[in-house]
Amino acid sequence: MNNGVQTTNITLSQQISQKYAAFEEQYGLDKEKVGPYWEQAQALREEATDLINYVEALKWDLVKKIECDKAKTSAEAVEMALERGLLKNTDTVRNGRRIYDINTAKVKSRDNYNRPTEYMMGNPEGPGNGGKAYELSEKIRQFRGKVVEVMGPEHIHEIGLITDSIYGSKDYVMQQTGYSENQLKKLPLPGEYYGAKISYYPGMTDPVQDSWEYRNFHHTVLVADVTLLNKIISEAQTAELNAVTELMSDIHASDFTFDEIGARVFAESGYLLSGQTYRAQAMVTAWKNSQLTARVKLDGGAEREYTSNAQGVIPLEWNVGVGTHNYTGVIDMLDPSTNQIEEFPFQGSFTVAPPAVSVSATKMNVVYRGIDNPIAVGGGVGGEISATATSGTLTRTGNGTYNLRPGEANEVTINVSSAGSSLGSMKFRVKDLPKPEAVIRNVVNGLVSKGALLAANRVEAEMKDFDFDGVHYDVVGYTFRYKTKSGTTKEAKANSGAFTEEIKTAINQSNVGDMFVFTAIQVRGNDGKTKTLETPIGVEIK
Repeated sequence: MNNGVQTTNITLSQQISQKYAAFEEQYGLDKEKVGPYWEQAQALREEATDLINYVEALKWDLVKKIECDKAKTSAEAVEMALERGLLKNTDTVRNGRRIYDINTAKVKSRDNYNRPTEYMMGNPEGPGNGGKAYELSEKIRQFRGKVVEVMGPEHIHEIGLITDSIYGSKDYVMQQTGYSENQLKKLPLPGEYYGAKISYYPGMTDPVQDSWEYRNFHHTVLVADVTLLNKIISEAQTAELNAVTELMSDIHASDFTFDEIGARVFAESGYLLSGQTYRAQAMVTAWKNSQLTARVKLDGGAEREYTSNAQGVIPLEWNVGVGTHNYTGVIDMLDPSTNQIEEFPFQGSFTVAPPAVSVSATKMNVVYRGIDNPIAVGGGVGGEISATATSGTLTRTGNGTYNLRPGEANEVTINVSSAGSSLGSMKFRVKDLPKPEAVIRNVVNGLVSKGALLAANRVEAEMKDFDFDGVHYDVVGYTFRYKTKSGTTKEAKANSGAFTEEIKTAINQSNVGDMFVFTAIQVRGNDGKTKTLETPIGVEIK
């Protein structure tokens, strides 16, 4: 869930950046007319930046105090978090805002709720006891008030970020709370909109447990708090985006002369794969009109007419074959000052590529049974990529990454598609895990002292020069051979890697120069298969 919210925040940040850029373009056309709206937008941007920077810092401080509590300084905490992968980086900035990208998968105290509750709610819980949730809700409330000032009271229930129990118009709050108009004047938000906590109600017996702070941060685990704080950032960005959009909608195109405005085309993507649909929107910048028409030719073909939606946006879309395609068009728009139709030409192009895909095992050129094989899939443009395997299981681990656990077949094929179109496939060979190497600790060049051999106490199996993490083998049996003082060769069987009592006795009774052989060593790995190692271990007592 946290990963999804973080992805949404990145998308919102990009949309906000584009919105401010478009706003600035209009401001550059006529500073006198657009100036008042632009100033409000800049003030709103500053308020949003302050709130988001505060929530980001609060999120990092919460994680730092619990996960990096052994760090003596803030710099040491950052270094510790980077080493653990808890903090992905330290220099992410979006729209001038410092972003702390917390990797919740690396949170060790993910099920701890006592310390997060103490930090957010105070100890004891409740207002005035140091809980950050109360400070956070006040900052959210103040920002929400600024957004209402920009958008107007009629949009009050569309904004979100509501930390008050009752929030709305004067009549609505009076009806819900039973307050008189005189009592309403004492509430924190003045003007045509009001907010009230349930804890303000006369006769409340437990105001804390009915509060926004209690419902969101009482006995919640650390990863839930991080996710909720990221969600608050998402709501703040959504409110900012809607408010800036509302400011832009208040700018009427009739405030400009016609030589200062023109047609624009905004495409989802200029590069597509075969089978995908090209989509774009054509519009006249800085003009608010409920009905526009566009006459468009694709690749010099027949003219086709498109009609705008209520916001003056004209959707264009084509589903065509491979190649580069060019289109030209004209938007017809009524000039309200002259009542004459004016024409605004536009043009664009896009490329449709044949299906292409790259699939590669991120560790080796083969895949192994019994373990997760990391697979990377790339190549989809403008659509979601999906991949399937012909044998075994393929589990998504991230954007374009999977874990493949092969079945019993000797080959497996990865098939990739996007937006219903096949992007290709790749075949992999499937092998059993390679055998490990048997070792006994303390043995150097086949020589070991009696005491060191007894201290080792077992035969072990090691995977050397193998790139996969987490692959291990257990020794499940072996044969121990040695000669007695009388010259008789004897052997002992073991059903695990450990030395049996008979083996320990033989070692205890050995002398310098005596030799032992550990042979027929059997091991069992992640794939559950028992294998016999061909190479024995020869040991000489020094």
